[in-house]
Amino acid sequence: MRKLLVLLLAVAALAAVVAFVPIGGRSILDRWRSAGSARVFLARGWGEVERAVSRLWSGAPDPKRAPPRSPARPGSAQASRAAAGRAAPGARPGGEPTPVERHTEADRTAVDAIVAEHAR
Repeated sequence: MRKLLVLLLAVAALAAVVAFVPIGGRSILDRWRSAGSARVFLARGWGEVERAVSRLWSGAPDPKRAPPRSPARPGSAQASRAAAGRAAPGARPGGEPTPVERHTEADRTAVDAIVAEHAR
């Protein structure tokens, strides 16, 4: 009886992980909700498995991921092009300023006091 209980607990834990952990950006439950029917869910799932296996066997990179970039060596033509193409400091692609945190010494002292109080 104890072995059966342990087995059921292990199966339940595995089912929870499979259902809630995102794989490829979406969990199994998200895929089930968006499918609408069991037939569509199985067809889409099987299609994803086939694409993953074919990508593994062919050695092709994942189309959703950007190719790895090698860092530019200082003084190289690539580094000078990268420096010329950079936006001004504090600017983001949409023209919005990049948020910057500025803390005074009083802020740091207050945080240290709070941490010391809760560490006791």
